[in-house]
Amino acid sequence: MRQEERKIQAKRKIQAKRKIMDNALLEFATRGYSASSVNNIYDSEQGISKELIYHYFKSKDELFLACVEECFEQLKEYIQNHIFIKTESSSLKECLTQYYKTRMIFFHENPLYQKIFCEAVIVPPAHLKSEITHRRKALENMNIQILEQFLSKISLRDQFQQSEVAKLFVQFLNFMDLQSRTTENHVLDLQEYEQRGQVIMDIFLFGVVKKEAI
Repeated sequence: MRQEERKIQAKRKIQAKRKIMDNALLEFATRGYSASSVNNIYDSEQGISKELIYHYFKSKDELFLACVEECFEQLKEYIQNHIFIKTESSSLKECLTQYYKTRMIFFHENPLYQKIFCEAVIVPPAHLKSEITHRRKALENMNIQILEQFLSKISLRDQFQQSEVAKLFVQFLNFMDLQSRTTENHVLDLQEYEQRGQVIMDIFLFGVVKKEAI
């Protein structure tokens, strides 16, 4: 096979996989994991057969996890490309506000990712929790790095290191995610989730007691 033909075939494979992912993102975002079906993802008019889907993805679970991973990766790249704008002279509180604002802008611009994120993080399919946690690791590590940079703007108590505080906060936020899954009677929407995260971060770093009351 000539090199040009191999390039054409490779391009077609990339395009086919992209079509599958686009259809899957729409299906999972619209119906949620439980109600979604591979039968709703294939599209003969687009040249997407069931056989082609299962050629790239072995199961519905694998396809859902691919959508979750793409969501996490796109969010990570967006934050990396936008979060450090004009933060050098900003206060810690301004940086935290910008961080959450950046996340909300991303989800506003990418509503399908927003719905995928909410299900994956807040109410994930029980049998996929560990896989989702694994795929979220790169996003968490980036959040730790960002928080460490933000923490460099303030003086911590002598017994605390920036890296320790950043990791502890992420662990605490993950615990709050777990609580939201098991104790609330309703599913948090994204705005609630982000607002709660900002409040938790504020309390975690600055406390709840006025200085004059101590």
